[in-house]
Amino acid sequence: MEATGIDVIVQRNEQVLKGEHLPERAMKFKSYAVTCFRGGIGKSTLSFNLAYELSRKFPCLLIDTCSQRSFSHNIFGDMILDLDKTLYDALIGEITGISSFDFAELVANVKLCCPPFAGGKLTFMVPGSTELFLFPSLLYSQLAQFAQLGPVYGKDASAKVLLSLKNIIEKVSAMINPEKILIDTSPFFGGATHLSWCAAEALIIPVRVDQHSIEALRLTLRMLKETEMDFQKFNAQAGLNTIPKVHAIVMTHCGWNRQKKNTPDSSTLFFVQKAMELAAEYKELFSEEDIINCFYLLDDFFSSGRISGKQRIPISCLTKGKKYIVDGQRLEVNPSVERYQYEIRNLAAAL
Repeated sequence: MEATGIDVIVQRNEQVLKGEHLPERAMKFKSYAVTCFRGGIGKSTLSFNLAYELSRKFPCLLIDTCSQRSFSHNIFGDMILDLDKTLYDALIGEITGISSFDFAELVANVKLCCPPFAGGKLTFMVPGSTELFLFPSLLYSQLAQFAQLGPVYGKDASAKVLLSLKNIIEKVSAMINPEKILIDTSPFFGGATHLSWCAAEALIIPVRVDQHSIEALRLTLRMLKETEMDFQKFNAQAGLNTIPKVHAIVMTHCGWNRQKKNTPDSSTLFFVQKAMELAAEYKELFSEEDIINCFYLLDDFFSSGRISGKQRIPISCLTKGKKYIVDGQRLEVNPSVERYQYEIRNLAAAL
């Protein structure tokens, strides 16, 4: 009997959990945006852990475009209060052209801020800012004004805005020469997430195994494809026609069948199937012809995920049984952490 798509995903994940080597992905990219139109699913913790794994092999540039700046807190901790320049300052300077900007002041050496990154390749970060919360209204009011300038001037002015983050990344990259770029985005599309999509070659989309996240995935795929949605509409105004590829759908908080080892439970299988059906409707957006190759399963990280985010320790550096104080609670790294380590490393190997 021929295996179904979901059977292939489950079988592949079982190989991952056994530590087996999987074939390399057919296509990889230099720049990725981790994006999801739903908050509170661990997106920034995922970005933090992917950043760590990538930094083991590649010089990296990390960017935080979310106004909650959780990714920045993961890297900088309390040092974030001492930062003079943020992404917001660079974006305003790039869009308005009213100030010269020293990009050497914008990036920070991650090894000096987050000790677990020591021993990896040279990695730098552009920190986020709470001021990015107001950025969408500024961005779209400017684009609306530029639309009134006519097809020539309006196009060039709009492109300057929408490519501002991409231009900043190019200027920073000329200084530090990263091989991989990872952008953590807001759970809302407006503003800096739009700029992140314009800057990234590919997207990593975390999808929690619940109905709200399936609807968020549907909206994400519609935003990428449909010309009446904001991404395509404003990009057309700017004469931009490049769309980032969907490189990974990461099903998070997966539950497992207690009777059958390494097999997702019925609820998880239901939502993975829903996500696959959606992906099939928009298969032209994906980086691989066979969309099954773009699906990844991640456990519910339980206490290990909370410890990783709050203590700023990558999951690969956690040891089962070790205890930490998190938000006044004493948490223990659960025994399943070894499963998480395999899953995170497998996902990072695809980037």
